[in-house]
Amino acid sequence: MVDLITKPSDSAVELHATLLTSGHLVYIHYFRAVAILQILVLHACRVFMLRGFDEQVPPSNRFLIVNDILFHDTTMYLAIISGIIYSTRLSKRPTFLFYKQRFLRVVVPYIVMSMLFSTLLFFRWNGVEGIHDLIALTKFLSYNVLWGEAQNTYWYIPVVVLLYALSPILHRLLTTAARYPMLIAAVTLPLFFSRTGTDVTIATCIFFTGTYVIGLYMGEDVEGRLGAIARYLPLLGVVAAITTALLWFLYTHGIDKWGPTSLRESVHFVQKLALGALILIWLWRRCKDLPLVVARTLDLVALSAFGLYLLHGFVFRICLRIASAVVASPDSTWNLIGGGAIIFCLGLLSCLVIIFLLRVLLGKHSRLLVG
Repeated sequence: MVDLITKPSDSAVELHATLLTSGHLVYIHYFRAVAILQILVLHACRVFMLRGFDEQVPPSNRFLIVNDILFHDTTMYLAIISGIIYSTRLSKRPTFLFYKQRFLRVVVPYIVMSMLFSTLLFFRWNGVEGIHDLIALTKFLSYNVLWGEAQNTYWYIPVVVLLYALSPILHRLLTTAARYPMLIAAVTLPLFFSRTGTDVTIATCIFFTGTYVIGLYMGEDVEGRLGAIARYLPLLGVVAAITTALLWFLYTHGIDKWGPTSLRESVHFVQKLALGALILIWLWRRCKDLPLVVARTLDLVALSAFGLYLLHGFVFRICLRIASAVVASPDSTWNLIGGGAIIFCLGLLSCLVIIFLLRVLLGKHSRLLVG
């Protein structure tokens, strides 16, 4: 076991070769796992601090601030990954086939899970007699599906569906004279058009379209672009450190809005681009050398990433009851860390078990539920 943890084995090399053979960009595959794990950590800690006690942990709490600084806006990584994958692979397929696959693998599971959780919530609020008010139920389901309100984590799905719809146009524009204005807009507009929390707004769509365009650009020649980025690793490290320190200042002093723009979101955008580049470069260089236990874990999480995204909000709320029973006081930072860790570990394991069972029972049809 020590060898598996400290150095790559023949099995790890075989896994790497298998992923390559199946068409995966291995470092992007692992980056997807890192991204979803960071999202899960963010939500596990936040749900415990905001809902685990009679009163919410105050915004000035240092652990809450650190959690937000490190993991807020890591959804950006998913948009970058989607852009890279479209440029490198999916853009070569017929547009109709791309739309069909995205519909079956993203839109259908999202609609099914949205309707499931929305129905449960509707009957929780209205009781069993609510079934007689079909008009109200239909409106509730339609609204939640359209705006990503079935779970407070679902807001990103309508946004990414919009990005999928625009993909052929954006990708084509990058080959025209609009290329450089698009790239300039991609890195500047999100600084002023801030993501608006979990609400699907024009500003949020602009914010993530910029991130997606960066991914499309990288995917044109992903190896070459990563090589170019790698030459600036010291500068990226400095940018990541400065923006992280600036976020600490903004959070601890309660500074955010500058007119309609969120200063925190602007700094998060730059910070996550820098941190994402550092993580991606490291994975690009080291993915062949990862210990088997790490490689297999990242592979498992990456293959289940969309299912984890769809399920974790609901599952985490169930795990919250266990964490709240174990950790009764928010007075200690270690208690907050422990409660978040319980929700993360139990929630991740539970989601993976659900996904595994669905795949065993339904086979390929499980994609219609968990992607």
